[in-house]
Amino acid sequence: MAINDDYNEENRLQELGGSDFEIVDGQPDIKGWEVKNATGEDLGEVDELIFDVTSRKVRYIVVDLDENDLNLNSRKVLVPIGLVTLQENDREVILPSSEAQHLYALPEYEKGKITPALESEIRNTLTGLGLAAAGTALYDRHPEGFYNHQHFDDTQFYAGRNNADPVKIPIIEEELNVGKTEVETGGVAVTSKIIETPVSESITLREEQVHVTREAVDRPATVDDFETFKDGKAELIETREVPVVSKIATVVEEVSIRKEVGERKEVIRDTVRKTEVDIEDIDHDKPETGLNL
Repeated sequence: MAINDDYNEENRLQELGGSDFEIVDGQPDIKGWEVKNATGEDLGEVDELIFDVTSRKVRYIVVDLDENDLNLNSRKVLVPIGLVTLQENDREVILPSSEAQHLYALPEYEKGKITPALESEIRNTLTGLGLAAAGTALYDRHPEGFYNHQHFDDTQFYAGRNNADPVKIPIIEEELNVGKTEVETGGVAVTSKIIETPVSESITLREEQVHVTREAVDRPATVDDFETFKDGKAELIETREVPVVSKIATVVEEVSIRKEVGERKEVIRDTVRKTEVDIEDIDHDKPETGLNL
């Protein structure tokens, strides 16, 4: 944004909201962040940013003291940017306790009414001089080097941000590891079972039979006849042959099972990945309409 030639001291400091300026990319917009002292007591919240249109630097933060922990009167006050520290991780702005004790005496801020006299009153209050001691230190126009004061040195403002946790980018690279494992590809199963087959065989068996016959005779008795002519018994035993069956088991064949182990070479093809990081310098030159905190 081009600065008009008819610029005057009265509109040198403006609120960021509603202006043609905006926070540049990568810088935090702290409006709405809580303002606390070093012990964590709530002082209020950032209501607005006041920037210098000539230098394009933030000079003050507007702190809304509503609902604070120190029983300060509810109003809006200007706090120089060099007195606070940004805690970006917690979205907080820290005002040291030594400076926070002066908040009760700071003049109330009204939009569009920032004068050199108001700014010198703020400085005298924060430095402990007070209005009575300041005397002629309330200016109609700023003296040379007014904004070179430590109140506007933003080194402390960024101190907490510089200690923020770094952003870590893991560099990952894959490696191809080829191993081997054993899998089943097939095989042979041999099962044995008993099969019964009817067989027949011819055999000749001998059998005895006793036959008794009577014949009529007429002859004189002999000595032998008298030997048998007494009580007695004569026996003649019959016999016969019967088949006797036995089985003989004979091994007639053997089945053998064995494995042959062979080797083959195989080429494994795949892709591996890795992280490549391109590091690019970022140009921090402020754009014409950009505002850098």
